[in-house]
Amino acid sequence: MGRKKSGLLKIATVGELKEGQTKKIILKRIDRETEAFLLFKSGKHYAYLNLCRHWTVGLDFDDNEFFSEDGEWLVCKNHGAIYNPISGECASGPCGGAALYRVPLLEKEGDLYAVLDKIDWGD
Repeated sequence: MGRKKSGLLKIATVGELKEGQTKKIILKRIDRETEAFLLFKSGKHYAYLNLCRHWTVGLDFDDNEFFSEDGEWLVCKNHGAIYNPISGECASGPCGGAALYRVPLLEKEGDLYAVLDKIDWGD
């Protein structure tokens, strides 16, 4: 994984994740690395920066566990903020309605790529 070409970073293959599974990825910038995660929910892939909108910490405790126990929501384990996994929007908690920063994806020839030049890094 991690092959980069013209603003695209290969992050997974189609079929690698099953329903409700996640995968952490590292996105490299000129000045730093930022952690993100890919998820598969309702038959589609979504990816977000691993940054809670309440306070810029990772949603998980470095354990790649992002979903609530029932598998319906993304949960910040630090503060309890709850996000919709499909839209990234805050549903409840201290995130104040702010959505997670989406990582745009491109599917090509059975591979999934992060579209690096279209990411809102939240700077």
